[in-house]
Amino acid sequence: MDSKALTSRIVKKYETRDPFRIAEKLGIILVYAPLGSLRGLRQYCQRRTLIYINSDLDEHQQRLVCAHELGHHFMHRGLNRVFMDHETYMVPGRYEKEAHQFSVDLLYNDYELQCFLDRPLQDAANYMGVSLRLAEYRMKSVQPSLFNLDIAT
Repeated sequence: MDSKALTSRIVKKYETRDPFRIAEKLGIILVYAPLGSLRGLRQYCQRRTLIYINSDLDEHQQRLVCAHELGHHFMHRGLNRVFMDHETYMVPGRYEKEAHQFSVDLLYNDYELQCFLDRPLQDAANYMGVSLRLAEYRMKSVQPSLFNLDIAT
């Protein structure tokens, strides 16, 4: 299942696009702490999932990080990034890309992004607070219909 289809199912099930509310409904513990250059991480410990979010980030970036870590939760359950980095030759880039894509698919519905279809891609990237590459990914899947009913908040 692709990221957009997965996020649509999640939004429908939890009736929100807010990653903090989704985490709460899942019983995920959110921990805000100064993490230096690390933006966030997900940990599974004693049958509980924790998401650590860098407290030095602004609220918008914290929302993106939470959505990104939820992407790992839904798409990469059972993978251990620290183990992958230190004990294997696996390249985690694919998993990070998928989590980035999940985050923008979760946070931004087609309806709210339609106004950027006829504008420079940089405008959409600025609005979402993401890289041009990630904005390009998200904008490619925006349906230009004026009657899009996917406006859950």
